Amino acid sequence: MSISIHDLEFKVLDAGHLYQLTSFRCKNAELKDFLTQDALKNQLDRISVTRLVFYHGRLVGYFTLVTDVIKRGEIADSDGAENFRYATYSALKIARFATDIEFERQGIGRNMLLKIFAIWIRLSKYIGCRIITVDSKPEAVGFYKKFDFHEAIIDKRKIKDNGTIPLYIDIHKELERNERNTPLIKG
Repeated sequence: MSISIHDLEFKVLDAGHLYQLTSFRCKNAELKDFLTQDALKNQLDRISVTRLVFYHGRLVGYFTLVTDVIKRGEIADSDGAENFRYATYSALKIARFATDIEFERQGIGRNMLLKIFAIWIRLSKYIGCRIITVDSKPEAVGFYKKFDFHEAIIDKRKIKDNGTIPLYIDIHKELERNERNTPLIKG
């Protein structure tokens, strides 16, 4: 079964949601701990913004967004703007992204990513932002690659051993491709 984005409700986390957070279950304890212990405080401190995803009133997923930059040399030559003269691109970072284990493989993650793309479209009308980044857990890399995310070009010796793989998507290029009727989602 695939759940439609139209059946989901996306809400910015606020204090009224705290009682619902403990029911959320995911495979990664760090993601659950962030949601229940840090998400609201970080939001109040303007460090990040977390959106909760509800299906028929039940919390089924969440994602957290922050600002980021990516070095020009960390993206493929085919990505980015021609003749770009700055050292970094501004980016929107997916800082946390999780689906309740009971709702995995039902389209929740796909729909959350589509919502992030929609947020990026709105955001990019007000500030320069071309790239979306994520430090993916190894088991989630395939998910992001289905949406045409690419591994950042980084010297593996310089990556902190935090168990993540830096990925990015030049969402501007993807939208241009989509306007030419080439699908954003593979497979």
